[in-house]
Amino acid sequence: MINSTFLYEALFAPFIEFSFMRRALIGAFALSLGAGPVGVFLMLHRMSLIGDAMAHAILSSTAIDYFIAGLSLGFITA
Repeated sequence: MINSTFLYEALFAPFIEFSFMRRALIGAFALSLGAGPVGVFLMLHRMSLIGDAMAHAILSSTAIDYFIAGLSLGFITA
């Protein structure tokens, strides 16, 4: 049986202890809120492969921007 301290340390402690984990959680939550309606829209209009292509294009351009400028938010989003 799993005790409650193990669950706390495994699931909640990193988000309470580290600020970068809180930012990552907020970013993942914001991404899920934004990507859900776009995915539903594309599926209803039978354009699911366009959404997949957009995701791959965004990922590769973000990776290239990261290699050029590092973690400069202004450079990555421009």
